[in-house]
Amino acid sequence: MSRQLRSVTVHGAFSWQAWATPSATAILDRGTAFTYEDMDRRSNKLARYLQSRGVHGGSRVALVDDRSVNMIIAMLAVLKAGACFVPLDPASPCARLESMLRDAAPVLVLGRVALAGELPPGRSEPFLNLDAAVACAELQADHPLPERSRPEDPAYVMYTSGSTGQPKGVVVPHRAIVRLVSDQTYARFAPDEVFLHLAPLAFDASTFEIWGALLNGASLAVVPQPQPSVDEIVDAIARFGATTAWFTAGLFHLLVDHRLEGLRPLRQILAGGDVISPAHVRRARAALPHCRFINGYGPTENTTFSCCHDIRPEDEDGPLPVGRAITHSTATVRDEALRPVADGEVGQLCVGGEGLAIGYLNDPALTASRFVAAPDTGARIYLTGDQARRRPDGTIEFLGRMDGQVKIDGKRVELSEIEIALRAEPGVVDAAVVACEVHRGVRQLVAFLIARPGLDAGALHVALSGRLREQLPGYMVPSAFHFVSVLPLTPNGKIDRRALDRLARDRQPVEPRKGPPLDEGEEEVARIWSAVLKRDFIPRDANFFDLGGTSLLLMEVHARLKAADLTDAPLLALFAHPTIARFARHLRGEAEEGLTSACRAPAEDARRAALQRMKTRSLEQIP
Repeated sequence: MSRQLRSVTVHGAFSWQAWATPSATAILDRGTAFTYEDMDRRSNKLARYLQSRGVHGGSRVALVDDRSVNMIIAMLAVLKAGACFVPLDPASPCARLESMLRDAAPVLVLGRVALAGELPPGRSEPFLNLDAAVACAELQADHPLPERSRPEDPAYVMYTSGSTGQPKGVVVPHRAIVRLVSDQTYARFAPDEVFLHLAPLAFDASTFEIWGALLNGASLAVVPQPQPSVDEIVDAIARFGATTAWFTAGLFHLLVDHRLEGLRPLRQILAGGDVISPAHVRRARAALPHCRFINGYGPTENTTFSCCHDIRPEDEDGPLPVGRAITHSTATVRDEALRPVADGEVGQLCVGGEGLAIGYLNDPALTASRFVAAPDTGARIYLTGDQARRRPDGTIEFLGRMDGQVKIDGKRVELSEIEIALRAEPGVVDAAVVACEVHRGVRQLVAFLIARPGLDAGALHVALSGRLREQLPGYMVPSAFHFVSVLPLTPNGKIDRRALDRLARDRQPVEPRKGPPLDEGEEEVARIWSAVLKRDFIPRDANFFDLGGTSLLLMEVHARLKAADLTDAPLLALFAHPTIARFARHLRGEAEEGLTSACRAPAEDARRAALQRMKTRSLEQIP
């Protein structure tokens, strides 16, 4: 990376862009355009306001909210104040939010909605209403602030699933973000691009979306819905004139299956987070000959992308490679002694360069074990835990994990974190979890349990699902539970996950008890649920998420319902009415009364629980 790029911070690069192109459109949000000058001045004001509220160099500020222009202003303001931001998903279960806030120890929590309840026990961070704080900041001066950060200082902390049972915070410096989107060739970064902002803020693909646009004079189009449907995504692409988008592999497949024509405005599509189907790429290339398709790979520890591959016609007949290291990064395949292996040999993929994280927050031992010096070069590298091999043409082929980490809906999941939560339950003697592919690269988690004698398997299944949803994000809750007398082991005494994978495909999971017969309207909905969930029987009052559903699969259900002309309801209606009986009543226009938390969609339930646990504490009276 050039000396000039090495010496710049994220907010410094943004402010330079605002100086260079003040009237260019930076943000498109809910029908309003904000220029670079608007964003620079507003973030300067908010930065001063945050400093007056105790934010200082080296401190951390938690951002708990969905996508919005004010959240982008807050990110810039936190950085300009000399601090780093910690994006947290407001839909996370309360216990998980508490764990991350306790670990991050922010000086304050900033969010758009007024939160009520209690902050985690023993904590004293104030909560500031983001919209009100931005309004109050209008009284502050808008000229530039003195630079308080260096390129090697932390810019954000992003949490990922942890093998110890607790999420781990990855500390990413300014230089790593600048490297991701500056002086790069893996994608086109230019002022005439419009980047679609679709990823959750707590997911590191948002780093590519936000700063890929704002550090290059391009526009960022904010998709407002927290859980947009397929139709809402393609509508946003058309409305904003988006030209660049990143999708998880599963979402890319879904869009190709149901709204391929809606992707026509895009000039480049990046996909990743899991294995991409060559068949879907083939269909997309045929329909969108003008579009560039890029397979992206990278752990959070190396800032979003480590390798990228421009997909070629000759790639479509086999597994897609993840390509070569992007500019300012390295990617090597190494043996157990960390020596580079020959082309074609299998080893561990190790990445390095300017994108490397500082390490794990509050965990120097884990940092030292995963970020090491390469014995041949002495350079710092990150051990990904991914198996790979280098092809003769120099591209790298991803072969899978060496441990218990998997990707669900494009998000990292440590199977051991789920197993620890299951083993903590009083009715469980032992537990193991595997990820099984159900169709088109969509994986579902399946739990194998040894239960205490005398317990009813069906009742325990319901209890465990409920308890896990209080502790883990919805995508980490197993979709099926199998009760066994013993867990199979390998000759060296470890759990035999291959044997469990075979068992998961051969055995029927414990099902919720059957209810009354379905009526005609419910039958129509149940037929689609059955096809998507790969289940022969769907109880009318069973929650979609307790049957193995994920947000991605619910998008598939919604797309099929619309294709069959069964509904014009938005995707959020399915989240709000997550059983066949309730959604059928919703389609008939029947009102519902007395909804309990047990009936709510898990994402909304988690959000409400989180809101109830956090107390609105401002350092001044803010409405």
